[in-house]
Parts: sequence; structure tokens; C-alpha cells
Amino acid sequence: MQYQDKKPEDQILVIFGATGDLTRRKLMPALFELEVLNMLPEKFVILGVGRSSISDSDFREHNQNALKDVFGKAKDQKLIEGFLQRLFYLQADTQNEESYIALRKKLELLKEQSSMQNFNLIFYLSTPPSLYEAIPGFLAKASLNDESEGWKKIIIEKPFGYDLQSAIQLNESLKKSWKENQLFRIDHYLGKETVQNVLVTRFSNGIFEPLWNRNFIHHVEITSAENFGVENRAGYYDQSGALRDMVQNHLLQLVGLIAMEPPASMDADAIRNETVKVLQSLRPLSEKDVVTHTLRGQYTESTIKGNKVKAYRSEEGVSPESQTETYAALKFYIDNWRWGGVPFYLRTGKHLPTRVTEVVIHFKPTPHYLFAKQE
Repeated sequence: MQYQDKKPEDQILVIFGATGDLTRRKLMPALFELEVLNMLPEKFVILGVGRSSISDSDFREHNQNALKDVFGKAKDQKLIEGFLQRLFYLQADTQNEESYIALRKKLELLKEQSSMQNFNLIFYLSTPPSLYEAIPGFLAKASLNDESEGWKKIIIEKPFGYDLQSAIQLNESLKKSWKENQLFRIDHYLGKETVQNVLVTRFSNGIFEPLWNRNFIHHVEITSAENFGVENRAGYYDQSGALRDMVQNHLLQLVGLIAMEPPASMDADAIRNETVKVLQSLRPLSEKDVVTHTLRGQYTESTIKGNKVKAYRSEEGVSPESQTETYAALKFYIDNWRWGGVPFYLRTGKHLPTRVTEVVIHFKPTPHYLFAKQE
């Protein structure tokens, strides 16, 4: 299938951390999907930036192997070859200001070689969070935030700060050099099909919305379970845990979509405004509530479906005395007219029996049950 709608403007996508796992497993396959659907701009270049000393051809080969693992059909192989010609690479020290001068020169050269009319740039930070302040700052010093020749946008993945104070500090740092409409704080979880279906289910079906409130709903369960461990993310995960990794971003965003009032439109600002109202209505947990309404756990050594699984503390890169949770669950309330008194339950964890992302709406029982078992 190919989409014939108007294509996006010509642009260059710059990926920092281009030789990392996220780029290879997620970003490149997603970009190639757009190539297959004919949804990429006519003139589109991907510039990978990283510390590794490799050539353009090395970078293409690195991603070719990853794409062939995902797209094995013969008809895809020709498309892969064409897609790879869009890829270029620049070795750079992201904490060295001179590297950004070299980056600007490289981008100007790619623009000229591709015969692009405008200097449209997207910067994607597939890097450790410790670089989220440094990279945007250096880009601005190299005038790569200047939109006089074309728009400039920067994409930052979660985690957006470690706590409230660091998140505020990061936000203030970014807004010193970048305008709000240039900043994209991305929660990739919102791109999941299950999440997208929440909006369709709620707002394209007249049968559900009149029932979507405290008068008819008894409680709501939201589950994000994984049947694998931390794998090669132990260095990051042991500093965050399930609460920071999943609950305060992915799952609360999902709560916002489930509980929000109908937006005025499907515009990003309209949806954001309604989800913010939900978050503002969350009932704060008291110290007593933390004891009775929350649960934290950590997976231990066990045998799952005949396979022996090591304990979290035995994972490479994890302290043998780690207190980091790999499972978290909580009960909370949204204090507004629509949801007053309806309990919401969140749970997420690793090495659980199955892999599933689901929202279960439990409606109130009928006042008189006709199908009780006969004595």
C-alpha cells in the first residue's frame, strides 16, 4: 500500500547516538516503513552522528543488516538498497563545541548535494539523558536553531529529567535557545496501536461516550506487562526502576487519554490541554495511602515455561544489593465530576507471565442478576 497524500517538505534528519540500539532496532525500521509507504519527502537525508569512527558505507552496512532482519521479503531488498543511499555519518564529540561547527558544514554540504531549497532540520536525541542539555545548547551556538532558511525542530525522548526539579531545570535550559514550537518531548508509547485505539474507541463511537463516567463504570485497570527482563538496559534501568521507566510517563499519559474530556479537535494542543486537566485532578497520595495503595517488587530467580531465568540482582550491571523495583502497582482516584469515586489501577513489570498492554473498563453490575446459578 502507498499513500498518495501530499508529501512532507524536504528535510534532513540528524540522529545523535546513531550507532546505538534504539536507532538500529526502532528508528531505522520505522523510517524504512515510511519509505515502503511512500511517505518520506522527495529529498530526504538521514545523518547519523556518533562517537564511533566509521564511514558512510560502514553506517549503511550496519543498518542494512538490521533492516534485513525485520524486512525479509525479496521485494523489500531493492527498497532497502535505495533507502540506504539516504544515510550518511559524521563522527563527533557531542560535548565539544567544535564538533558542531563541523556538523553545520556537513549539513550545508548535504543540503547542496541534495538540491534542497530549504534548510529544514530535525534533530533526534537518541542519547543518554545526561546530554539533553548539552546538545541543544551547542546546536544553538552553531546557529542550528535559526529558522531564517527553514524550520528547525528537536526531538527529546523520555526520561525528561530524573525528578520534578531536574525536569524543570531541563525545560528552562531548552527554552533559553529554542522556541516551544521547535521542541518535541516525545513519549513513544503513545504511538502504540492500543493507545491510538483509545481515542478512536471513545470519540468515534456514540455508544461509549455517554457511559464513560462514574455512573456506569465501577473501576478501570491499566496493565503494561513484559515477559522479559532488563536485557542490555541494566545500566539505565537500575537508576530508574518501573515507576520512573513506565508509570510517571507512559502509563499516566494513557490515563490522561482514557479519562480526559472530549477535546475541541484532534489538534495536539487541544489533546494536551485535556490531558493536563486529568493530571491536575489526580488525588495526591498520603503517607498512609503509599502503604495501602501501592506495591513494589523485584523479580527473582525462577523457571518460566521450562527456561531458567536469573534474578534481577544477578543481571549484568545490576548491584547485588539493588532495591530498584521491576514491578509496580498502584491504586488512585481522579477527583472530578466525571470520575469521582472510581478507582483506577495501574500495574507494570518485567518477567511477568505474558506480554500485554491493555485497558480494561469494568462496568457496574446490573441491579438484578438473572443468571445466578440455581441452588
